[in-house]
Formats: sequence, C-alpha cells, structure tokens
Amino acid sequence: EEILPLITLNVRNVHQALPQALALFNGTTAAVRTTRNGPAMVLQEPLSTTYAEPRERVLFWPERDANPFFHLLEACWMLQGRRDVNFVARFASNMRSFSDNGETLHGAYGHRWISYFGFDQLTKIIGQLRANPEDRRCVLSMWDAAGDLGRPSKDLPCNTHAYVQVNGAGQLDLMVCNRSNDLVWGAYGANAVHFSVLLEYLATCIGVPVGTYTQVSMNTHIYERHWGLRTQLQLGPDPYVTGEATPRPLMSLPKEKWDGELEGLLTLGLTPTDPFLRDIVQPMLNAWTIFKEG
Repeated sequence: EEILPLITLNVRNVHQALPQALALFNGTTAAVRTTRNGPAMVLQEPLSTTYAEPRERVLFWPERDANPFFHLLEACWMLQGRRDVNFVARFASNMRSFSDNGETLHGAYGHRWISYFGFDQLTKIIGQLRANPEDRRCVLSMWDAAGDLGRPSKDLPCNTHAYVQVNGAGQLDLMVCNRSNDLVWGAYGANAVHFSVLLEYLATCIGVPVGTYTQVSMNTHIYERHWGLRTQLQLGPDPYVTGEATPRPLMSLPKEKWDGELEGLLTLGLTPTDPFLRDIVQPMLNAWTIFKEG
C-alpha cells in the first residue's frame, strides 16, 4: 500500500478547512493511539494546510461552538509578549491546568517571540524585511532546545518555528512548523487565529499585503470528545463568501503607537483610537466581562 509522505489542504479560510480536515479521519489514514489526554485518532502522515485568505479567521460552525473571544484576546495577549496565565484564564479557565507554577505559561508564544531569547524577534524580522524584502533568513523561533528538550513541563511549544518571507507578488507569507497538533482546538481553532493575526501584524508593520499562511503538522490528531464532529460537519455556506462577514484591518496606526494602545487597553482598560482595537477588541473584552458577571 502506498503511503503518502504529506497530506496537503489548500483552502480559502479556516471555516472551510475544518470539515475537510475532519473528513480525513473517516478513511484509512488515521489510527487510534493512546495519549496522556486519552484516546486520539492520529493521521499517519504529516498534514499541511495553506490558507489563501488567512484574515478570514472566524469559525462559524455551531457544532464546533468556538470561542472567538478567547481566540482573539489570546492573540492580542501574545502580541504584548506576555506569559501570565490569569489574563487568558479569564476566557478559558482550563488554561490554568497548563501552568507549572500557577502564575505563568512556560511555552507562551508571545513571550518567546518578544523576550524569552533576550531580544524582540518580531522587531528584528520587521526591520530585516523592510530593509531587504528578498531576505530568506527570517526564522521565528518558539522552541528552545536547551530549555524545552526533555523538560517535564505541562506547557511546551507545539508550534516550534515559523518562516517569514515576502513572496514574488510582494505579499508576506508565513509558514509554521508544528510537532503535535490537536486539529479541533489547536490547528483549526486557536492557531488559525494566533498566527493569522501575527502574519497581519508583521505584514502591516513591514508595509506589504498579507499573503498566505501555511501550517505543517507532524502529528495531527483529534481526541475522543471530538470524534463525532467527523460526521456532523459538512461543507456549506461560508459567511465570508456570501458577504455576511468581512475582515477588518488589524492596524491603522504605526507599530509603536498601536502596541502602546493595545497595552493600555488590556492592562488599564484605556479606550484606544485605533479602529480595530476600539470597535472590535474593546467591545469584545467588555461583553465578555459583563457576561461573566452575569
């Protein structure tokens, strides 16, 4: 029997990707394996997913019941370079179970991007590609061999490295490598938002349009609690295609000012002037707070 070395999905957005990827688990390409989180169906081959429109980052499947508040606000928390667990636990309380000390997350991506390695990788990449759009050496690191390999932590980076390049059409492409990926909550849940926000942030700061976002996962799996989604989700109307949903630009201010307004909003509750932060992030933050207060 021929074994394919790589499964590839080329999709418009994450809303279209989820049912197509789940269908892969209905064939012979998946096997049930034992994991520390219970039984999981695992694809036998690595999976590559490329999004043509990564800014269309919201899942609309009611069966999936995604939490867009958590996804977007965690992405904003990442862009601040934070690793405190209390903020993200406001939107998903189970995040506390991944903290080794009850206060911080060891593998927090934003912290890895901005300060973990002793310098701000994002600022460095922006400067490199502004100066030379042909640069092919912009590698964003999230895995630290010295600090992660063999470490008995509850939270090690699943996404380990990312490659940032300006393509031949002058757009910014992002390719992310992943060692092990929960397809439902990870790849087509949080990751699709976190890394598309990162891509749009970098592209805007560099001054080029957003290109494609690709994620390559070595081990792609779904846990038993999600096995039923394989038959529940079928391809149907896409709100982005019908025009019911339209992405809004992430940034309308220079990097330093936007970063400052984001920090002021998330830490002090200050009202920003940037349209995305003012009209989307702040109302979502306020709505979630009111909801949790009953």
